[in-house]
Amino acid sequence: MDSPTDHPHGAARDVINADAIRAAIDRRSQQRRDHADIARWLRSHFFRWAIGRFAHVMPVRSVEQWRVCMGARTPPDWLLRKLDADGAAAMLYIDPEHRLLRERESRLVEFFNARLHSRLAGKFQRVAFDAAETAWQRDHQRMQRRSARGWWPSQPHALSDVVTTPNGRFVELRGSGGTLRAELAYESFHMQHCLGQFEDRERLQGGYGEYYARSCEQGRIRLFSLRDGGNRPHVTVSLIEDLGEWSLEQIKGKQNTVPAARYVPDVLRLLNALRPRDIGSRDLLQLGIVARADAVADDGLPAYVGYAQLDDRRRQHALLCAATQLLRQHPRADPLTQWLALGAGAAILGEVAAPHRPVLAALLAMRAPVGEDDAAAPAQEAPFAALARQFPQWPTAAPVPAATADRSRVGGWLRRWLGASLPEAERSARTQRQWALAVAEPLLFRIGLDGAIARTRLAAPAGVPERLREQVEAELAAEHDGTDIGARFCTGFFRIPYLAHPQLLALSADTDTDPARDLLAWHAMRQSYLLRLLAAWQRIDDAQGWTLALLNAQRVQDCFDSWPEFGAAAARGHATWLRWNGREARHARATEVALQDFQEQFGCPWQRLRWSDFDLAQAVAAPAARVEA
Repeated sequence: MDSPTDHPHGAARDVINADAIRAAIDRRSQQRRDHADIARWLRSHFFRWAIGRFAHVMPVRSVEQWRVCMGARTPPDWLLRKLDADGAAAMLYIDPEHRLLRERESRLVEFFNARLHSRLAGKFQRVAFDAAETAWQRDHQRMQRRSARGWWPSQPHALSDVVTTPNGRFVELRGSGGTLRAELAYESFHMQHCLGQFEDRERLQGGYGEYYARSCEQGRIRLFSLRDGGNRPHVTVSLIEDLGEWSLEQIKGKQNTVPAARYVPDVLRLLNALRPRDIGSRDLLQLGIVARADAVADDGLPAYVGYAQLDDRRRQHALLCAATQLLRQHPRADPLTQWLALGAGAAILGEVAAPHRPVLAALLAMRAPVGEDDAAAPAQEAPFAALARQFPQWPTAAPVPAATADRSRVGGWLRRWLGASLPEAERSARTQRQWALAVAEPLLFRIGLDGAIARTRLAAPAGVPERLREQVEAELAAEHDGTDIGARFCTGFFRIPYLAHPQLLALSADTDTDPARDLLAWHAMRQSYLLRLLAAWQRIDDAQGWTLALLNAQRVQDCFDSWPEFGAAAARGHATWLRWNGREARHARATEVALQDFQEQFGCPWQRLRWSDFDLAQAVAAPAARVEA
């Protein structure tokens, strides 16, 4: 039987079958298809360790022992000479297939394979046997500590390659039993989600992991993982069996978050390889990946495309409203797109390469002014003053009648128009203000009021029913005394809550119009209407009110091409808003009829005011300092 060698550590040993040991090491390396650097290290460092230090050897002191070790062959002459020599040290035999020798070889092969793509790659020959052995032991001690926290090593037999991607490869987690469960635990440990969270971490049983393991084994779910060159996971994708088809369920990054944008091409490649059915996955939306509605299995075209590749503007707008972070991916962020993104809650700054300056002005205008008695609050300018600082051509104060203006102190384009004695400047200023007021005229017309835009007063005319005031204050969620109604209204003036409705995406696919744009039209008309009412009730001062009114008019100018187009879009937007709120269709019809009657009346402001008469873009086009969100 084998026994530890009597030779001291480092002393030369006479191993009679050294050539057979080297040949066995080479043969196993070829069978495993080891990397050339690993095979070279085994042939040199591991072989020298086996010959010089492997403890489980058999001494050979006689021909009989030779035959036991080497078989019933005639001993060679060199062996006989050594046996006859006086004081000859015992020769040694090492089984080339010894279990412990092969185990030591396997774990060192594992150690170097794990470092083929590390900084150690190409330098294996510099690593001594003892250093490699010590490093392997440290690795496994660390693995044991991590295993106590739920970590298990990856199981190659549980992985099946699906598609190669720009950042690695997508593999499917397959198999059953302990192999599959260990791979689920490995995935979950690195991704920090519940996929492989077992209640019993040693036996891999119970908990969330039990559900996913059983679902995979029963064929009810398929799991895919994006692995890099080091086999580390970065994205987990799950499909569920749904009426005989595979449907997309989830696409998760680490900690169940949206995967990083750099992995979108990888996910697209997997989805177009598998072509699962889209059942409205929110994860897909957050990534900016869209299922083609006209995709056919064998048409050779991708079933899924990225947000930037969409050529359907209606769907682009609806997707942007549902996930504003897609603004970064938008290929053409025109003014309409930026106004929609602002309405849906986007920050704009840092998300668009060339922000539309009126949109930036709108961001400033929505800043909540700080009370003078609030000493703890940071200093903050009123919207009009902030706009004057950021945009040199913006008015520095509220518009004032020309008769009372101090002409020696006139500044800014609007104040010059309002206060200058030149008839042309005054006419132009009045036209701009009338245009801004005309946005709300159809809604005032509907309640039987003439907006009297010729007087260029922001406040709605007298005669507004008291019950309407109560209704408006209730809708704006004011306090009983309504003290903060103006501030609340102004700080959310350009935000469009309707754009967050979950049916917007479905509606954009079922209609020939752009529902997001229609909702913006209705919102712009209604906000202008409410603004004039609040100004009449002295809830908003003229400086802030005119800022919002003019910017709202610019929003309308940027997003539509004519008064009739704006009116028709507003009517459709109102109908959609009513339908989503469970209101009767007759209310939408009443608004549509009122809009038609308004435009057909004699002296309609929309007929007198040309669409091209309003454009504030030049007023805010001067270079400005960076606007803080």
